[in-house]
This record gives sequence, C-alpha cells and structure tokens, in this order.
Amino acid sequence: MHLPPAVLALGTIVSLPLLLIGGYVWQAGLDLHSPSSARGWIELCARGREDVFCKAAQRVVNDVKGPVILIYPGVTGDHDLLASLTRWKGRVPTAGELEALVRANLFEAAALQTGQMRSLDGQLRQVTCDLPDQRRGCRLDGLRVVRRAEPWNDGALYLPATQENRLDFLPPLSSLSPVPLRNGGG
Repeated sequence: MHLPPAVLALGTIVSLPLLLIGGYVWQAGLDLHSPSSARGWIELCARGREDVFCKAAQRVVNDVKGPVILIYPGVTGDHDLLASLTRWKGRVPTAGELEALVRANLFEAAALQTGQMRSLDGQLRQVTCDLPDQRRGCRLDGLRVVRRAEPWNDGALYLPATQENRLDFLPPLSSLSPVPLRNGGG
C-alpha cells in the first residue's frame, strides 16, 4: 500500500516533535516508579542529566554502610540547583567540592531526631524536630527541612523549606560560605 505524499508529510510533522520530546525525557532520567529506599532515590536522581549533587551523592553513599539521611537542596530542579551551587562557590564546583557538600548534608541514621547529630563530614549539628508549624519538619543549625515521605528502611530524604535569596543546604566544614543559609535561624 502506497501512502499519498500529504499523509507522509503530516506524519513526519506530527511524529518528529514527539520523538524529540520523548528522546529528551528518556535521557533526562525520567522514571515513573517511586523509589522504595533512600539509596534508590539517590540512584534515580543521579540519572538526571545535570544533577551534579546527586551524582556526587551516589559516589559518597557507595562508601557508607547502613541507613542514610540526605538533605537534598535541589527542590526546584537541576538548573536552579546548579545555579545555586555556582553562586555559592563563584564558579561551578569541582567533584571534590560537591562530595564535601554531600558529606555535610548526609547523616548515617534512619531519620533526623531532636538532639545533636553528626554529619558525614564530622560536623556536629543541632537538630530540632516536631516543629509546631511544620509536620515532619526539622531544623538543623538554622536550616529548616521537611521529610519528603515516611522514612524508608535504609534512611530518609529531607528537602529544605524554601525561602528566597539564601542557600538551601548545610555548607561543608572546609568552606566559609559568603552567602547566608537559606532558612535563617527562626
């Protein structure tokens, strides 16, 4: 069967944009299943084309045994996270700087608890949970975070409670951040 040229042209016009969109989504790491673990979430996130934080987190988590808590600063997406990290360093951070940042935002535990907790980079953090104005929320040295979902068997994921003009992660021990934390002390 031979199709008329007009039908072929229309098919090409309709299918080409769909193929381009589909190819972009596939490469960006879209996965329609919900991860069942903290490590699974990190692995899924690391598939993103530009998520340099998750790629560094995946490398760091490979060396950690047991449950992990990750404070993930990229709640608005890969582009905004990379821009925020670039503002923080004044340039695109190196792989080593990203791994140091991950260690400052990674804890060996199943969930955040009120008291003192040590991040993977050795910093002792003051944690206050069960905040009256935030269900599932905690404060770590002034950074307000919210647990994404119920804790998994191998840890939990926390996202910063957003405010404007500040960083939304805990800076590493080796860094003196010229920009204040996103969620100041109150």
